[in-house]
Amino acid sequence: MQENADNKEIVKTWLTGNSSCTLVIPKRFAIEYGLDKPAHVIIEKRSDGLLVRKLDVI
Repeated sequence: MQENADNKEIVKTWLTGNSSCTLVIPKRFAIEYGLDKPAHVIIEKRSDGLLVRKLDVI
């Protein structure tokens, strides 16, 4: 994916409870990646940050 303003957005996170953090995904991204309805995601630690991707169950 090429780096440009169309595929980046700054969002805020906040702590919710004692063991979780909420991240708001912009609606246009959620729709594009099939996350506009409740879904499970995989969160993977990487050397350059976090990778969040939809869990596809067959």
